[in-house]
Amino acid sequence: MKNYIATILIFSACFFSSSPSNAQIQFTGEPIDLLELNTSEGENYLVLNPHKKMIAFTKEGSSTGLSEADYIERFFQAFDSTWHPPRIFTNWEQEQGMFSPIGFDLNGNEYFSEVSYVQGIYTGRVSKFLNDGGVAYIDVPFLNSKSAHQSGCLSKDGRYMILSMESNYTYGVEDLYMIERKSNQEWKSPVNLGGQINSEFQEITPFLAEDNRTLFFATNGRRGEGSFDIYYSRRLDNSWRNWTTPVNIGAPVNTSGAETSFSFLAGDEWAYFVSSQDSDGYGDMYKIKIKSDIEEDTVSSVEEAIVSEGDLIRLKVVDKKTGLSIWSELISENETKVSPVGSFVVEALTNEEIEIKSQGYLPINLILNSDLKFGENIVELEPVTIGSTITLNHVLFYRGNSKMIEGSEKELDLVVEMMNDNPDIKILLKGHTDNQGDPTLNLRLSEARVKAVRKYLISEGINAYRIKSVGYGGNAPIASNDTEETRKLNRRVEFEVIED
Repeated sequence: MKNYIATILIFSACFFSSSPSNAQIQFTGEPIDLLELNTSEGENYLVLNPHKKMIAFTKEGSSTGLSEADYIERFFQAFDSTWHPPRIFTNWEQEQGMFSPIGFDLNGNEYFSEVSYVQGIYTGRVSKFLNDGGVAYIDVPFLNSKSAHQSGCLSKDGRYMILSMESNYTYGVEDLYMIERKSNQEWKSPVNLGGQINSEFQEITPFLAEDNRTLFFATNGRRGEGSFDIYYSRRLDNSWRNWTTPVNIGAPVNTSGAETSFSFLAGDEWAYFVSSQDSDGYGDMYKIKIKSDIEEDTVSSVEEAIVSEGDLIRLKVVDKKTGLSIWSELISENETKVSPVGSFVVEALTNEEIEIKSQGYLPINLILNSDLKFGENIVELEPVTIGSTITLNHVLFYRGNSKMIEGSEKELDLVVEMMNDNPDIKILLKGHTDNQGDPTLNLRLSEARVKAVRKYLISEGINAYRIKSVGYGGNAPIASNDTEETRKLNRRVEFEVIED
């Protein structure tokens, strides 16, 4: 995979539709070189048009970088019994850019991936050619593609886009993401397909079969036959993160070279792919006879399959004192996401617990579907700087003694984590009661409680010299003691940062 000027070409082929069932595939014979189309310049990013008997792909020029002279050419050739040299269909000039086809929607509009390179930074996005010759940008919320390579596919029914890109939340280099269409003009945010599909290396040129469940992709991260091999996996649920173990489709498709851009249509006898093995350029296109039992998805329109925007939980992590967005991590059972601007999107499928943390702040635990609402959520993190005082609202004690109620340890574990992440910080634990009862007993009780908290932190590995403690009894209220509702605010444990 090299960084060359890309020219999208569209040619015709004969495709048919039928309807077998799930995800078994079988090849017959050896791959056949598409000699009429392959050149010494190299062909790549092959995409089938399921609506008009066509193939689209890029032809890569000899330039080693991007320049202001780069442009994209589209070609079209009507179907015939053999391939023919292309005719120019239309030109679209762009100052800088790398382009590759993604797919064709039900209206015949061609979607393509575009990567620009400005002042040393790559930026990827998705656009489409309109039937009237214009170009429209596809607005995908939170799309942050920053690699020189971006590829993708569009499902036959236009409901899903699978995009290969390097983003803030990748497992390594390019990962595969699913982007779902909300309406004719709107799309949801990208969803990473998870660690069963993505690796620390590259996952590229995805192809979603017509059942909208079977995914083919190329990767160099699974010890295959060559640098890139084709694998396939089947989606097990609607989270788009639970997949069967990817299967290498093997010989004769995969070789010691690089194989990418595998695709076919349900019921057609041919599958198409790109291989660098024995090619006369950086990649040549091949076809091979295939039998599969994959059938088309029975949902016939975007509108029938739209999932409400309410299914998504959006998090914006901010500094509690300033309200400004901050670099942060979202940690769940299966993965860790990182965002320089504290912006996350998650699907609330279960009551999963997540942790939000940032260097120099006290982490927080949250429960999906419980602590968070669908749509936008502001998550405030407490800064831990000298003079900061933070109340531990979930550190609770049995009435009248210093025994912590079960579960209080969870918040104290966050304090341990914060102190481990910030080894220079020292804290002063402060214990408080309300003003009910004997003031002397209240003072002793508050002292006993903060000592219990200090003992727990030390037992979890925090050096004793970093933790001081003091009890105030009922002498430092933060609310009125006139009612039980306000008195309980005064019964608290808090810590002050005394050194950072």
